[in-house]
Amino acid sequence: MKKIIVTLLTAVSMMMIFLPLANAAMFVLYNDNKTGDGAPVDLSKLTINEFKTWSCDIDVSDNSTTAVSVAISGNQCDPSHCSQSRLNKYSPMAMALYSMNISELAAGFASFSIVDMPVQRIRASVVALSGGTNPYVTVRCTGVR
Repeated sequence: MKKIIVTLLTAVSMMMIFLPLANAAMFVLYNDNKTGDGAPVDLSKLTINEFKTWSCDIDVSDNSTTAVSVAISGNQCDPSHCSQSRLNKYSPMAMALYSMNISELAAGFASFSIVDMPVQRIRASVVALSGGTNPYVTVRCTGVR
């Protein structure tokens, strides 16, 4: 009986230590068949908005597409600290620019990560899209604390 209680206490203690570290949320930042900007996600509205590392997937509906490049942009604005005109301003240099290589284009899928880039607002932009037959590009990013 003593061994069971110790085991349970150990399990609960480990959960208390590691659960706060494992907070993550997934966002669809882009889903369209043309180049342009996706709608920004306002992370300041979330209870857990301290995402600083991002893991992103690019999913292309047509594997005969010949070029796909995605930019991930962010800023530090939230409605309580920035004017309305500044909420949707992003650096043209972006946080990350990812171009799919030949094998990723053939698979219609790519993944990449962005490390130590905390933001209050995030968006994806498809900056290059060519080839294929009306290919849809979906960009999903998961933010991790």
